[in-house]
Formats: sequence, C-alpha cells, structure tokens
Amino acid sequence: MPRRSVGRRELLAGGAALGLTACVGAAAVPEPEPPTGDFITIDGIRLHYRIVGEGPKVVALHGASGNLRDWTAGPARVLTARHTALLFDRPGAGHSDRPERGENIFVQAALMRRAAAELGFGGAPLVGHSFGGSVALAWAVDAPDGVPGLLLLAAPSQVWPGGVGALYHFTANPVTGPVLTRLVPPLAGDNLVTRTLASIFAPQDPPPGYADGVDAALALQPAAARNNARDVLALKDTMRRMVPRYDRLTMPVELLHGDADTIVPLDIHSARSVDSLPDARLTILPGIGHMPHHAAPDAMAAALDRLRRRAGLRG
Repeated sequence: MPRRSVGRRELLAGGAALGLTACVGAAAVPEPEPPTGDFITIDGIRLHYRIVGEGPKVVALHGASGNLRDWTAGPARVLTARHTALLFDRPGAGHSDRPERGENIFVQAALMRRAAAELGFGGAPLVGHSFGGSVALAWAVDAPDGVPGLLLLAAPSQVWPGGVGALYHFTANPVTGPVLTRLVPPLAGDNLVTRTLASIFAPQDPPPGYADGVDAALALQPAAARNNARDVLALKDTMRRMVPRYDRLTMPVELLHGDADTIVPLDIHSARSVDSLPDARLTILPGIGHMPHHAAPDAMAAALDRLRRRAGLRG
C-alpha cells in the first residue's frame, strides 16, 4: 500500500505541536499495569488473552480504546458467571501486538480466529461490544460455518452519515499523532480519563473503580491511542464493503442496544441491521447508553442464553 505524502499543513501542525511539547516539558504518560493473561503468537504477532469462568465457551471482543479487562472490571463479569470466556486484547490494543494493516477489522478477526482455534475455542459463539462487535461481524462474514451465533452489544453494523471527528484524524496522522498522544495525557491528567469514561457510559455512571479495574493507562499509551484512531478512521469504508455480505450470516444473531446511545446510535445501526441480517433479533434497552454489558448485565446474560437456545447449543 503506497505511503500518503505529508502535506504542508500537517507539517505546520506537527511543528506547532512539537513547540508546545518543548514548552510543557517532559511529563510522562502513565505506565500501565503488567499483563494479566497469557500470550499466543500467530504469524509472528503476539496476542494477549485470558480464559475466565466456567461453563459453555464464548469468545468476547472489547470495543475501541478498550482491552480485555473491560469484561472483568464491573457488572460485565456476569459473562463469566455461567460461561468460559476467551477474552482477547484486540491486535494493537492492550498488550497485543499490531500487525501490518492492523486497522482492517478482517485482519484483526483472522488473527483472533486462528488463535481461538488453537486455544480450543473454535466454533464458540462470539460476543462483541461496540468496535469489537464490528470485528465479530467480520470474523463471521469470513468464516460463517465456524460461528454458531453472534451477540452484538451497541455495535457499529451499518454505514453511517458523516465522519468521526477531527481528533481521530490528528491522532492517526503520522506527524501530529506521535506528538499529540504524548502531549495530551500528561497535560490532562486524571481529568482526561474521568471525562472520557463519563461520555462513554452516559447517561449512566461508570461502575465504581472501573478506571483502575480496566487499567485506563493502557488506552493512553501513544501507540495504542494511534492504533485506536486508525481503527476508527478505517471502519466506515470497511463497513461499506462488509454490509453487502450480510447474507452469509445465516446463524442466529442477538442485537442488544440502548436507545440512549449517542456514540453508536440505535436507529442508524442495530435498528437497520435487524432487517439486514437473515436471522437477527433486536432487544432495545430504554434509557441505556453505550455500555449495555455494564448498565444492563442481566439483559446481556439473557440474550446470550437466548442465542445458545436459538443456535441449538448445549449448556
């Protein structure tokens, strides 16, 4: 893939950011905690994973700016109450390596699909939150025979109008991105994490201790922040190519979406996908925002039980 040339405006923006960095000084980005799980290597790419819980197997994929600890840091722990869950740090997030073309959800899905098979989770249902739900869809579109069912939580699943915001462009930019991702966290401090989590969970509040439980410092690492921006920027074009292939997804699909979600709006995504997917069922959660696995964990558990029944899975 040819490299995009760096324009004069980008160079000026990068120079301004570098000057600001010099004025601020050498404040440090907070250090994340050590990995909590194990590693598996696929095609030279190390993926960080954990296997948690007891019961029938599922594979769970976290959203943008997240990591596998999202499933164990709050009410979403209900996932592992009756299931053995394989949790991944998606490629380029958390403690997982980033492959070439890692912003492509099909590339991410292929790596984790092979890892899941090696770890004994081939053929397990997929649970995906937000961006992780988009990756789960790509996983299933490429290998429908190996996915008995999908549970999608507030997942982008259609092409949306408009863009994703200038901050993603500046963060992904090869000139401004490295500077911005080192500059902003030290300047903003804990307020950055607090404000970000408040917007993600709104209108609900984050669970007590969530920032520590999920190790928010992982998302503040410069490489992880740039990877996340590239993921988000690439998603719309990939979705445009993927939606026409939804006829391949003949397995049962459960869509769980709050009607107060302003990050991935219900009416643009799940409300349209329930008619685009051959065997989909939509559960609308009144008053719930973008984090239904924390704000409505019982609804998630019920949807997963329903998915297993619809797919004819035991346990």
